Amino acid sequence: MAHGGLCDRFAWYFVVPLLARKFTVYTFDRRGRGASGDTPPYAAEREREDIAAILDAIGEPAHLLGHSAGGILALQIAERTRDLLSLILYEPGYIVDGAREYPAPEVLKRMQSLLSEGDRDQALRIAMRESVGASEAEIAALASGPGWTRLLAVASGIPNDWMLWQEQFSPEAARAIRTPALMLMGTESPAWLRQGTQAVHAALPNAQLKLLPGQGHSAMTTRPQLFAQAVIDFADGRR
Repeated sequence: MAHGGLCDRFAWYFVVPLLARKFTVYTFDRRGRGASGDTPPYAAEREREDIAAILDAIGEPAHLLGHSAGGILALQIAERTRDLLSLILYEPGYIVDGAREYPAPEVLKRMQSLLSEGDRDQALRIAMRESVGASEAEIAALASGPGWTRLLAVASGIPNDWMLWQEQFSPEAARAIRTPALMLMGTESPAWLRQGTQAVHAALPNAQLKLLPGQGHSAMTTRPQLFAQAVIDFADGRR
């Protein structure tokens, strides 16, 4: 399970015990956060190598689940291997067909400067505003809750996700994937994320799309049972 941006492996905290009733579950911290180190300069290829190494260590075909930025990586892994039992993508964070503007390069530089100065709070606020389009009210609500401390702890990984975000979706590469795939999409997620999910779904030749009613981009936290059941229903028959 490859987590998205602004988090670490604990993004899966609520769904792991539900999935573990049916499967052996492997989570990990992506580079630059949690228990994982980082080796500059950042390269998306190193992250793909990390996931490939985990799959090799498992020693048998596995289901690969990726969320947001982790969904980008999971799709790219599926382009390179036929040894997956299935591919499950929850709103891979591609920007397609002009669905939105990429943030200006100055935004990344500003966040890198803030992080180097130790100001994780302001860097995190900028990242939330410029990536998922969180409003000031939404950011303030998060900042007043206990989860903000967890977000601050993984803020050093923000530049990595920002650079991964520049990866372009390749419909041609996706069309060559024969692995059975499930696309998960929240009905309340930002329009650009829904457009990206639909574009990937349209390109994959062996994929189905499952809507998560009333959910946004974090259903594994807001409705873990709904999320886990969607994964189980799809993957359980593909062992």
